[in-house]
Amino acid sequence: MKLTLNIACLACLIFFASCEHNVSMETTVHEDGTLDKIMILEVEDTTRNFLGISPQAGWQMKIQSINNSANEASKENKKWRVTYQKHFATAEEANEMFSKESDSLFRISSRFQKKFKWFYTYIYYSDTYHKINRMALPPDDYIAKEDYDFINRLPAEGSMISKADSLYLAELHKKIFDVYGLRALFEMYYSLNEQLITESGLEKHWLDTLQNHKPSLFESIANNQNLPDDYLYRAMDSLGIPFPYERLQSRYETLFGELEAKLNFINHASEGNYTHVINMPWNIVQTNADSISDRRAQWNPPSIKFLLRDYTLYAEARKANYWAFAVSAVILIFTIYLFLRRKDSPELR
Repeated sequence: MKLTLNIACLACLIFFASCEHNVSMETTVHEDGTLDKIMILEVEDTTRNFLGISPQAGWQMKIQSINNSANEASKENKKWRVTYQKHFATAEEANEMFSKESDSLFRISSRFQKKFKWFYTYIYYSDTYHKINRMALPPDDYIAKEDYDFINRLPAEGSMISKADSLYLAELHKKIFDVYGLRALFEMYYSLNEQLITESGLEKHWLDTLQNHKPSLFESIANNQNLPDDYLYRAMDSLGIPFPYERLQSRYETLFGELEAKLNFINHASEGNYTHVINMPWNIVQTNADSISDRRAQWNPPSIKFLLRDYTLYAEARKANYWAFAVSAVILIFTIYLFLRRKDSPELR
């Protein structure tokens, strides 16, 4: 059996952009809480995308070709710009489509909140990008609080940063990809081996054997970039584990396919150049957007912002309740009138 991925090479490649593509998401928020969403994606296969949306789910779809080669007639590596549009009655309805648990789809959670505060009515709306990283190993043992603080203050994609920040970012990439990434990938493959041993019906002590050799297995991968693709799988031979390869080959390929789909998603999502827009119904008074134009808030976040943690993009708008000002003025005038009348009344002197 031959695996299609190399664990040592993946640690260096999985989060790096090798084929950038544009991703545009725009939401128009209405006073009544309804939403109009437009998604524009660059894809090679118009029947599939990392958002999991399609005309079958009620989306209007428009397809345009992208001239990405000198030979327009060539269909090799052809890309398409696909625009999807859909109306949602509530944010919760949108969440049913975008926030489903899946290791191979981009997940987004929306929130709409309307508050009445007498003189003003406020609308808060947010879209939260759930983290791209779907590996089981928590990154917080490898990435410090200072690193997260640095990521949070990174400017919009394409903006200039200082030389010191550039150096810090380069070192952070090494920490994420060369240290955490390698370990996380190893743990994924190692867990797959544990699962297969359990499903094979072998005695529990063979799991202990694998566990005892776990440090040396990881050291071999960390120190040797030229190991065969199926190193971890075949390592059970060298440990004397009597694994029934032929009987469980189909099961292994199924599990590995799920793992490969997860890794492909992480790689594809991290390659995106993201633009996110929220159109509010009233003037924006608070937001974490990169830029604001009237009632339009726009973000261009580098994917590292939501690589390891969720990232919330929000805007708050308000409108004046002029009737409340009028009622308050009438009440104030009437109160003053009663006070003056009471003061001038002979009976009350």
